[in-house]
Amino acid sequence: MVTIKDVARLAGVSIATVSRVINGYAHVRPERRDAVNRAIDTLGYRRNGLASSFRTQQSNIVGVLLRQQRTPFSSALAYAIETTMFDQGYRVLLCSTNGDPDRERAYIETMLDMRAQGVIIRPSGAAARTARNVERLRDQGIAVTFVDMKPNIPAVSAVVCDNFAGGYEGMRHLIGLGHRRIGIVAGSLAQKGGSQDVGSERVRGIRAAARDLAPDVAPIFSPPFEQSSFETGREIGAEMIAHNPDMTAIFATTDMLAIGVMHAAHAMGQTLPRDLSILGYDGVMESAVTFPTLSTMAQPIHEMGEIAAQTLVDHMQDPSRAPRQVMLENTLIERASTMPLAN
Repeated sequence: MVTIKDVARLAGVSIATVSRVINGYAHVRPERRDAVNRAIDTLGYRRNGLASSFRTQQSNIVGVLLRQQRTPFSSALAYAIETTMFDQGYRVLLCSTNGDPDRERAYIETMLDMRAQGVIIRPSGAAARTARNVERLRDQGIAVTFVDMKPNIPAVSAVVCDNFAGGYEGMRHLIGLGHRRIGIVAGSLAQKGGSQDVGSERVRGIRAAARDLAPDVAPIFSPPFEQSSFETGREIGAEMIAHNPDMTAIFATTDMLAIGVMHAAHAMGQTLPRDLSILGYDGVMESAVTFPTLSTMAQPIHEMGEIAAQTLVDHMQDPSRAPRQVMLENTLIERASTMPLAN
């Protein structure tokens, strides 16, 4: 195993000089820096970053805990965070919690063990446990920023989208097109309400719009489900269409649920949007390549990831910086999957 002593010997310099070059200190003569870099290349030396972090009590490692990475939304968010962090000189460890507080805690333990400098968290559904996890990180001087969803912890920065307004505006769009029998595809937690998760906020906005904008609107809620996915949307969509022949529109609380509903409608011989208007939520890339193209309440996913990453960097570089609360707006993208109700 090549050591720093081997590099110093080949370069003809002291171990301290090699250390200064490796750690990026400016006050090293150019010829000595070149000699050290040539020796590193020749010997194939690799710095033990983890050991260094134990000595210095810090690293350039940042943990990013998302609910999952296999959905288009999470993938886009993770990409925005990772690229922003990389450009700032940090290295990201992406972790999927699946919304499970036990997995969240296990990854928090890993971040503590690895002396991470900061952690971005998309919280699990257990707000009290997330609060305890965050307190442990902050006690160890590790910066924390929430993304996409925020527990009621005002001392911690958060970057989220206005999901209540998104649900409201999506419902306004369908009501404005003349629809009154509107299906709502939302998970069991979102339908119960009383939670701070994004689905619950969207459903609260949907209910408020139905109440405020058209007293004759009759939202038809889907059977409850736990996992939001294309497969769920297809199964739930088929059931809703079969049992509600007078339903003229469906608002799904994610794009992938909406795309699943579209597949179910096609399989049942419906022509979209003539027979059924469908609206999604998120604005992921896949929504633009469906047939017909999917109307959606688009979140600024890349911007959300960039701002969350930069906010965490700011806290890592200046721990005294005040918490930052950012709420981004959604945008209705009208495409071919929604149309005015035929008379």
